[in-house]
Amino acid sequence: MNQPAQHISTEGASEPPATDTPSLYLIDGASDCLGGTAPLRGPQNAHCLVCVVPLKRPKVRSTPERRIHLRDSLVGGSASHNAAVLAKDPHFWDYLQQINLTSYEAEIDAARARHFINQVCGVSGRHALDREPGIVQRFYTFVQQPFLDWLLSEVPA
Repeated sequence: MNQPAQHISTEGASEPPATDTPSLYLIDGASDCLGGTAPLRGPQNAHCLVCVVPLKRPKVRSTPERRIHLRDSLVGGSASHNAAVLAKDPHFWDYLQQINLTSYEAEIDAARARHFINQVCGVSGRHALDREPGIVQRFYTFVQQPFLDWLLSEVPA
């Protein structure tokens, strides 16, 4: 992936172009790409780097009912509870393997999934997820929702 980042503006742009290989994009408007959670400290910080990674269908053998059951088990749960559920789920392991955001050469397991969640949320353990609203929002925005979008992308409505 030795290619320069492409610069795109969020004004009038819907999404980065689709690609079959990972691509980097520099996006104007960091508050837009981070869900409005990033404090802007001046015009020099008004953009962010986004890596677009093409995701494949889930490799874990599953049924639409099983995927919907997983989604339903997360509805209304606290961030720490949902983190525990996700860390133990093979679907989530498959997702982490595909997005390749971990530095592990081996297969993803529950311990590596917990480590990923803790790193993304900036906590030392899942029980710290419920302490601050910003951390809770980070979990739902950057861990749970992208996973569910991927998991349910082929489930009939």
